[in-house]
Amino acid sequence: MRTAPSGPGPAELPLSTPLEADVPHARGVYAWWLDTARFPTPEAAGLHLPGVPRIRHSAGRAELLYVGRARRDLHRRVLGQHLRRTRSSALRRTLLAALLPGDASWREGAAVDGRGRVVLDEEHEQRLTAWMQEHLLLGWARCGTKDEVDALEQQWIAVHQPVLNTESTSHGGQLTELKRVYREDLPARP
Repeated sequence: MRTAPSGPGPAELPLSTPLEADVPHARGVYAWWLDTARFPTPEAAGLHLPGVPRIRHSAGRAELLYVGRARRDLHRRVLGQHLRRTRSSALRRTLLAALLPGDASWREGAAVDGRGRVVLDEEHEQRLTAWMQEHLLLGWARCGTKDEVDALEQQWIAVHQPVLNTESTSHGGQLTELKRVYREDLPARP
């Protein structure tokens, strides 16, 4: 049986803007936060989210949006996927779905690949990355083993129910529907 590692919870993590973050080449769990010092509500940031409670960061300047894991390398996971490629980032695909109700232009440059995942052309990948840099903050915790990574991610999701996590949350069905609506009638791209 795996046990969750002890240590700081997501609300105690140091936060930084994504592109300025000194993300280590190590295993770990990461948390994405809405920068409420700049955007006091999700709606002010253009997000249309399920109505679920969100935890505040201990510094009082952020609300938890998403928790994920890097079983091998936090740096590659965060910088190589979440800040670059929608195809390989559930966070980016869910953000697009949550941004769409307030601004239909988030569908521009989008298509669906052969596996049914949303992909963006380069211009629109850069637009989403710029939005993330302006609106979000990032924190992470290192873990020694893959089992520790899995246990910590599961613990944080189970306890905090991050609003943009689909798997293992009570509101996952609402996000799945938002993503279905986003993908509807998008062109196919190999």
